Amino acid sequence: MRIKELREDKKESQQKLAMLLNVSQTMISRYELEQAYPDVEMLIKLAQHFGVSVDYLIGVSESKLPYTKSNLSEQEQQMLFLFKRLSKTQKEKAVSYIEGMLEE
Repeated sequence: MRIKELREDKKESQQKLAMLLNVSQTMISRYELEQAYPDVEMLIKLAQHFGVSVDYLIGVSESKLPYTKSNLSEQEQQMLFLFKRLSKTQKEKAVSYIEGMLEE
């Protein structure tokens, strides 16, 4: 399970994650220590919260990208995944930068 790694990457406390998922901080701790395992519904909530696939969350895949039927390449999907994680200001800067590259 990669809950702790993903939570720390997002700079969230166990308490905050617990509040967002409507579970106790103790339960988040138990998940991270693999003393308890989330049910399917909770796995889906965790994957959606962190923007990763359930397979990545549970450690059976190295691809963070959630599975989607798409005609986008792996690189295009990765760009969208990263773009979605940016703040509004960062997104505006990224769009301006890309537009500038296209004008060259």
